[in-house]
Amino acid sequence: MNKHHLLLITSLSISASISTSVLADNAIPDAPAWSTPARGVAVESTLEPAKMHTLEGSKVSYTQAEIDNKFSAPDWFPEQHDPMPEIVQFGKKPKVWACASCHLASGSGHPESSTLAGLSASYMTAQLKAFASGERIDYSGHMNRMAALMTEAEMLAASTWFASLSPQQFIAVKEVKSVPITYVDSTRMRQIDTSKKVEEPIGNRIIEVPLDKELVHKRAPLSEFISYVPEGSIERGQNLVQTGGGKTIPCMSCHGADLSGSQIGPAIAGNFGIYTVRQLHGFKSNTRNGAQSAMMKPVVANLSDKDIIDIAAYLSTVSIKR
Repeated sequence: MNKHHLLLITSLSISASISTSVLADNAIPDAPAWSTPARGVAVESTLEPAKMHTLEGSKVSYTQAEIDNKFSAPDWFPEQHDPMPEIVQFGKKPKVWACASCHLASGSGHPESSTLAGLSASYMTAQLKAFASGERIDYSGHMNRMAALMTEAEMLAASTWFASLSPQQFIAVKEVKSVPITYVDSTRMRQIDTSKKVEEPIGNRIIEVPLDKELVHKRAPLSEFISYVPEGSIERGQNLVQTGGGKTIPCMSCHGADLSGSQIGPAIAGNFGIYTVRQLHGFKSNTRNGAQSAMMKPVVANLSDKDIIDIAAYLSTVSIKR
């Protein structure tokens, strides 16, 4: 039995213990529920399902069924990047979705998934192996299931392709006292409830919503998001990130002077806030393990929930190095 087969058997066993079905959620202990959204109500799309939909500037068109096909990711602007590897565009039936169906053909992703553009191929390959082995737990269970069924060659191909993409700025961070009433849709994305005209206190939360719901439904490679954060969180987060605030070490020590990554730490600038929150809680709760994760354990040990939100809020504002 070779090393890959042994890893696959081990990872499948671990995945079975942490997720009883493909839709099961895996708990990230102490992570707030809003950072690990469960599937919510059905998506309320205004797009006609049988109509051929277009996107400004694109030469292609798709029906909504084609857009939503997990085994054929929409590629609105194929001329803007190198050809996608098979695993990225089409996945591997029956259980490995096309990587770009969630992370998009731009690598920008959505709050409930993650942004991959700007990360190094070596880092992404290591994370796929950690998902496959169970060292890193995905709150939705999907990455553990799919990575366990990918070959090392597929992991490397996907990681190398996403690493070739340029990161882009598309999150507007706003400090507020109150936020619109929102709900989580069936894709785990938060949406504004337009039937409710009142607002609610933001409390100790980060609320991220798309600026244009239609673009999101089209799986546009780039769509703008608003990240609502508590008042004062950006300044507090900046202090923690740049100085450690007496509780931790400056993030630049490992993630680079501009937070765009280094040889020992990935890029963390411009990420979705709720993604950062659940990752920091993952390090604290030991649902993110492995050699690289070990360095983060003492970094997060003394951070409070509020500190984590402040750090996430600030990082979302940091300009991304292209």
